[in-house]
Amino acid sequence: MNDDKKENDNEASETKASSIDSLVSQTEASKTLDDAKKVKFGRPLLRSPRSVVSKVSLIVAVVMLIVVAYGGIYYYQNVDGYAGGSRVVVLVPVGDNLDSLATTLDKRGVISSATVFRVYLRLHGYLELQPGIYYFQRHEPYAKIFDQIKGGPSSLRLTLIPGWTLSEIAAKVAKIPYHSAKDFLKTATSVTGFSSPYLPSSASSVEGLVYPDTYFVSPLESDRQLLQTAIDRFDQVASEVGLSPSGTYNGLSPYQVVVVASIVQKEATTVGDMAKVARVILNRLAAGMNLQLDSTVRYATGNFSSPLTQANLNTPSPFNTYVSPGLPPAPISEPSMQALNAVLHPSSGSWLYFVALKGHSSESFFNTYAQQEQAISQAGGVA
Repeated sequence: MNDDKKENDNEASETKASSIDSLVSQTEASKTLDDAKKVKFGRPLLRSPRSVVSKVSLIVAVVMLIVVAYGGIYYYQNVDGYAGGSRVVVLVPVGDNLDSLATTLDKRGVISSATVFRVYLRLHGYLELQPGIYYFQRHEPYAKIFDQIKGGPSSLRLTLIPGWTLSEIAAKVAKIPYHSAKDFLKTATSVTGFSSPYLPSSASSVEGLVYPDTYFVSPLESDRQLLQTAIDRFDQVASEVGLSPSGTYNGLSPYQVVVVASIVQKEATTVGDMAKVARVILNRLAAGMNLQLDSTVRYATGNFSSPLTQANLNTPSPFNTYVSPGLPPAPISEPSMQALNAVLHPSSGSWLYFVALKGHSSESFFNTYAQQEQAISQAGGVA
């Protein structure tokens, strides 16, 4: 009985051990499965390098596309500009370049981005920037700006009126950027360096030889250059009317012809009167009479607008032909071609006096002073 009990106990122990081994095996298997699942499902699997590169490339491409699109919109918004902007005057000095011009245009509001403009210039080819004055408009299209630069600088119109003096011309020149009346007159009254066969070495200025005409000039031209251009034009006109630097005309030297022409220019009411006025001057010179011409007194006194006073008429000056005999020592204005031609070809006549009568559109000419006074009385005065 004891043996049977012992045998039964052994069998029970073996059965129990077998059950424990089976449980351990199942537990290990379950753990292995859980670990496998954890590896597969509990954590993200590592991606291949090719997949990562593709994703980065896509992001970069999208960013680049956005940048290019935005840049393109910004570029063309700047390039196209819009109409209606105010005018901007830009002076390009000698030695300036396109980069500095871009900065200037940006600061002046012609363009809204110097950088974009520089890019535009590089995309559209080489340009040679010439010094001078340019007229732009605020916010105008880059294509128009490009064409203006390509076409070169603009010129300023300088119109000199027959009969003007150097002082009046100086006031006009002073309106040109970088010029002043004071500097212009200083240059004009120093004849050294000027070239003209009609300019005597004794002259104190170039008065009379600055031909009245329309010129197109650059602000970068010096006063001397502006004057020499007008003097060259005078030389051309003088030659055309037959005034030779070595000739003698009605007893006058070429420079004296210019002096008389400058007086004729101021005294004659119309071009048709010029040859008759020239004849009166020549007749009075031949008779040894003082010219007694108001225009010379105005030049001597600087009184160009108010009525002349007795004090003006008595002013001691070689230009005042009321007190000084003969011709003034130099021209009193800039004569036209018509005035020069009138002196070279004066009318025939014995007149010694002339006056603009009241109600008349031209001068009246007389042989005697008494005739002139009678005509003034009959006309009710002078014009």
